[in-house]
Amino acid sequence: MFIQTHPLDDPAYMRFTPGEAVLPMGTPNMAETDAAELSPLARRLLRIEEVEAVALSLDDVTIRRSESSEWYILKPAILGAIMEHYGSGDPTVADSTTTRILELLDDRIRPAVEAYGGEVLFKRFADGTLTLELIGGGGAKKRDMMTNIITHHVPDVTAITWIGDAPTAEIPDWVFNGTEEVPTGPEAEAVLALLDEKINPAVAAHGGRISLVDVTDHVAYVRMEGGCQGCSASAVTLQQGVQNAILTEVPTIQGVVDVTEHALGDNPFFS
Repeated sequence: MFIQTHPLDDPAYMRFTPGEAVLPMGTPNMAETDAAELSPLARRLLRIEEVEAVALSLDDVTIRRSESSEWYILKPAILGAIMEHYGSGDPTVADSTTTRILELLDDRIRPAVEAYGGEVLFKRFADGTLTLELIGGGGAKKRDMMTNIITHHVPDVTAITWIGDAPTAEIPDWVFNGTEEVPTGPEAEAVLALLDEKINPAVAAHGGRISLVDVTDHVAYVRMEGGCQGCSASAVTLQQGVQNAILTEVPTIQGVVDVTEHALGDNPFFS
């Protein structure tokens, strides 16, 4: 993908032209506020520090930077984010259900698959059916596990169709199911101490427990048990509690992935 850049009269703004359509034909231009709310592409760009706003047109992305930043510093990250968006298959504009699907893919599904050299591509969502493609880094059983996770957390998804042949190389079972072995290594030991001393005493009040399954490539894989398994508040517990605590207390950890099969929970605290 060749992305052209166009400086504008106001030095705080720059226009990026990906060479592919940004908005569907007939869609009106999206101002900064609308793009931040409705566009996965805009939200991906807004995660970049010093990017303050994004506007979209049929063929262009216009970005506003902060006064304290410089384009020569920001441009590599912006170009990378645009290329990442188009490679993911994610739509540029999405409704609330599709947005929830994309967030779940980014936060929980893709990190587990990417750790094993795989990729999950969004294809479409229509009439309750989500179409995804799994490339490498997994297999038929893992596709079934990912299906369970998505349909549990996004009830509007009534069916998932996987296109392409199932890869023969499976992600190891512990990524989703865990083993009896205690993870080892400095990062694992730091996360285990945090779970034992701070996190599990807090969730124990709800009959729950968070277990560390493993740490691989600076990603912590955790499993939610007891009252946390299948709990309707599990996503909030993970993102606002467990994940924030681990990323803050163990700075070398770059991501936290929940590998719980929540659909199998038989005693959730909130059903």
